[in-house]
Amino acid sequence: MKSFLPMLILPCIVPKIQEAISSYSIVKIFCRLFLSIFLFLMLQVDRTCLANFDLELYMSGLSNNLLMSQEEINNFNKKINNTVSLSSFKSTLSKEELEKLIFQNNYYFPLYIDSIYYEHQNFDNKIVVKDQNIIKYAITLKRVNIRTFPTLERASYSPNDSRFDQFQETTFEINEPVLVITEDKSGKWAFIQGRDYNGWTLKKDIAFFHNKEEFIKYIKSLKSNFITTISSKSRLMFDTGEFQDINMGTKFIIKEKEPINGFLRVIVPIKDSFGMIKFTTGSISTSDVVYKFLPYTRKNVIIQAFKMLNEPYGWGGENGFHDCSSFIQDIFKTFGFTFPRNADAQEMLPGTRFSFKNLDYDERLQLIKNLKPISLLFMKDHVMLYLGFIDNSPYVINDITAYYQNGILVRDYKVAVTDIINARRSDSKSFLESLTTAIEIP
Repeated sequence: MKSFLPMLILPCIVPKIQEAISSYSIVKIFCRLFLSIFLFLMLQVDRTCLANFDLELYMSGLSNNLLMSQEEINNFNKKINNTVSLSSFKSTLSKEELEKLIFQNNYYFPLYIDSIYYEHQNFDNKIVVKDQNIIKYAITLKRVNIRTFPTLERASYSPNDSRFDQFQETTFEINEPVLVITEDKSGKWAFIQGRDYNGWTLKKDIAFFHNKEEFIKYIKSLKSNFITTISSKSRLMFDTGEFQDINMGTKFIIKEKEPINGFLRVIVPIKDSFGMIKFTTGSISTSDVVYKFLPYTRKNVIIQAFKMLNEPYGWGGENGFHDCSSFIQDIFKTFGFTFPRNADAQEMLPGTRFSFKNLDYDERLQLIKNLKPISLLFMKDHVMLYLGFIDNSPYVINDITAYYQNGILVRDYKVAVTDIINARRSDSKSFLESLTTAIEIP
């Protein structure tokens, strides 16, 4: 799962180093020993040297033909399950409907909360539940964390596990329209419903529309006259000198179509002293955005994926980074796809589907060989973007935490390129042997 560019360069320069010190036998022996130890620690893998691999050469072999038009992508999106129409959502929820929606997470326990063990902790009595609950309409003012419960306490299944906060569900970027379903009794938290996810966020980080009509009008504007960010991180500059760094796939309504000094002016939501929405303008570099969406080609998808190469892993989107499924989701957002958030839901996407069930090793390998680059590969709790065969091995780019290589646990915690034959899971099966589904889109 390591990025193979720097990893593969190191073993390739060993012979040259050895040649340079060949006249000094003692030094030569020492250097050989040092290099062997160094490379073992760095690579933790027995790999073939791919000295001739060139990313640009690989990209040049990819088709740049349009795979789907925007109309075809829109029709594809209509077939996707696990998404919510915010415009047509009910105006009120009964007590029973609300409780079914928000009291669904007790299966998380038992666990540790801020390193203290709990068999169970009751958050239900902190939540406002009425007989009839009126839906409110809002928008995010920054990247917001979406939490399982209305708390900033960190939860884990081990007292020493700081990487995976089980109460961290996902993040919504700035300018995300949301429904406010209810609040907690402190008034600090709001339970919000987005297009593909719901959960608790801090109320101070959203602004309210005055009515549903205003909300729907804004959503329509986001579908007609907008730009989409295409860099791994883009900087949104405010006239005050403040800024926000935003992720790939974030949309903004254009204020002025003509750039000024290399920057486009966009409409940005803020709030007044009463928490109601108002608008200001911001600026984004033209190099970080595209008008509407990128053309959906194999080459463009790979370009977008490699923009995030080596980006640190972010469980549930923490610290503005990605996990495996949000990595895939944000790549495809730049083409207009509205993928669901989690890997298990993404595995249900429409498209040309291939099952690995009951296939032996050779059959799995043959299926992989026949797949087109940018296919999605799934195994339990993980999704990857297929690159193709490189020097007779199948590679993917994915946002990964760790894997086993020759019995050694390798902790990557980043976006990396992975050989799915050599990388193994904790059950000793290779990634290839663990695959469940492949999907080609289209």
